[in-house]
Amino acid sequence: MNNPLVIYGMPASQPARVIFWACLLKELPFNVITSRDSVFYTDDTNPRGQVPAIVDGDFCLAEMAAIVCYLADKHGWSDLYPEDFQVRARIQEFLHRYHSLVRFATYKLMGAFVVRPLGIRDSVANSSGAIAHHIFNNPYSIMFQDLVKVSYGTDNPLQEGAEAVRAITDFLEKYHFKEGSPYVCNTESVSIADLVCYSELGQLTFANLFDFKDFPKTTRWLQAMSEVPHHEPVHAYNVALGDIVSVPNSLGRFRSANAIGFKALEQTGLVTVIAKD
Repeated sequence: MNNPLVIYGMPASQPARVIFWACLLKELPFNVITSRDSVFYTDDTNPRGQVPAIVDGDFCLAEMAAIVCYLADKHGWSDLYPEDFQVRARIQEFLHRYHSLVRFATYKLMGAFVVRPLGIRDSVANSSGAIAHHIFNNPYSIMFQDLVKVSYGTDNPLQEGAEAVRAITDFLEKYHFKEGSPYVCNTESVSIADLVCYSELGQLTFANLFDFKDFPKTTRWLQAMSEVPHHEPVHAYNVALGDIVSVPNSLGRFRSANAIGFKALEQTGLVTVIAKD
């Protein structure tokens, strides 16, 4: 029997949730390697020291978009990643836009309400904390360093973040939900692009950070995505974390929600969580 796919990641990671969801949808068993502060790790699997990353036999790969396309190609997931060249090109177009479009839902809004309560900046100043150590001592972790700086760089993260999310969602309404299909890339069913987009926008509804009521196409899509199989275990972390506006987040709450997310993944019967020191 072949060794199962190994994923470095955790439920709190938006990109990791994409990989988890795709594998569960296709009933591909996998092991998750985690640790107390598993958003970062010192394994050689990813020189940037961030999740997700995978080990598939003797093959290692990092970066969410590369991973999910690799798995789809290897296992023939033609529903998530259709073989039609033009449809694939549209999905690739969205994946290439990811870091300059929907990822800003985390950078500009979600990040401030997660990063600040973790006390990362204070632990940097005091030279303490594993998360802070990995962020600011890895020269390749530039974008995450910027996320921390942005999270502390505004007096009104809810307002400024909401403005960014409105711009993102307006773009989606005009250029991705424009041909009648309820899905991001005008596909006949859920594609990789939908999983990626939902990992960023869906979290905002659980956290009470943004109301999409002024965006009917996106609202319809969010509802459709909430009914996709395995939505519940993949997003158990988000449900457990809950409203982080009315009830401020904390490191203890973050870790508790993450633990609940891991347990939900294991309860699918397809996932084995392996804790590392």
